Amino acid sequence: MQTIFYIILIAYAYQILRYKIGWSLIKPLEKKTYRPTVSVIVALRNEEKNINNLLEFLKNQNYSNKILEFILVNDHSSDNTLSLLHKSNIENLRIINLNDDEYGKKTAIMKAVNIANGEIILATDADCSFDINWVSSMISYFQNPDVHLVSGPVIYHKKNSFFQKLQCLEFVSLVASAAGSVGINNAIFCNGANMAYRKKSFLKLNDFNDSPSPSGDDVFLLHSIKSRNNKSIVFAKEKNAIVTTDSQPSISSFINQRKRWASKSTLYKDVASTYVSYLVFFTNLVFVFLSIMSFFSTNFFISFILFFVVKSIVDFLLLFPVLKFFNRIDLAKLIFPFELFYSFYIVIIACLSFYNSFEWKGRKYR
Repeated sequence: MQTIFYIILIAYAYQILRYKIGWSLIKPLEKKTYRPTVSVIVALRNEEKNINNLLEFLKNQNYSNKILEFILVNDHSSDNTLSLLHKSNIENLRIINLNDDEYGKKTAIMKAVNIANGEIILATDADCSFDINWVSSMISYFQNPDVHLVSGPVIYHKKNSFFQKLQCLEFVSLVASAAGSVGINNAIFCNGANMAYRKKSFLKLNDFNDSPSPSGDDVFLLHSIKSRNNKSIVFAKEKNAIVTTDSQPSISSFINQRKRWASKSTLYKDVASTYVSYLVFFTNLVFVFLSIMSFFSTNFFISFILFFVVKSIVDFLLLFPVLKFFNRIDLAKLIFPFELFYSFYIVIIACLSFYNSFEWKGRKYR
């Protein structure tokens, strides 16, 4: 049995070290004179607390209004989202409402892309903030005609509570893995809060309608593009491209969000993404098993210590340079104590995602 445990550990360490190498291979783009037409798309549902900030960030973008438009899609908001939108004085803003028989983020994105004037689509979320050069930084990669999708860096707003720091560290681990996988030309996922793609690529390759998941507008498109050309996806490793978003305010909302994220992994058609999902799950399952059995057996205790040391070291090697990129070195000291908590959390969330419903934007899904 322990031989199997060590095989899983070796496979995990190898994969994480590959992502660490992938991160180091990604270089910022130097030439940034490319100026195509761009459509920024945001799907909205009950975002009255965020809408004014979002509009301000969009309005301040350092990009010509003549070749830039903002398409904000209202998904049946029941608060003041729509009225606040109509009060905006942004001249290149287009407000779209979903019809009575239309709902959900994927539907909103498809509707927006179909009417977009931009050659490049840039997607984000309502609770995000970004630099004034965000648009120009993200779209500059498309000066290479072989690039069809750009995955952008996302980080949580800095907060002082221990729970918020743990959330941020876990989120950075996801961003690090996503970026590292792009660096080795085997992208596994990206974040819909900061991604860009060619309109023609979306219209030709998106397969949203083939998936029953309410989310996944980001990763399913990435997988579809990757299946045609795995070198057509890049990661924007630039400070100006960073998008900052909100972490979850409570444990219940955090678990609900992670269940939603985990539930779509069962629908992956990409072999590498499926492999990594199972590898991470079984690695953490073994870690949990060893941590419990170490109380009853010296051999299991030795295996647990070895597992803890190796896993912690390879995770640190991946996370430290990414934390440095985000100016969040303060979180590095939490990596080692985070290991055991993370393993229990991953196993619990994975199990809950198969049997429990979750709520998203006031709607329940199973």
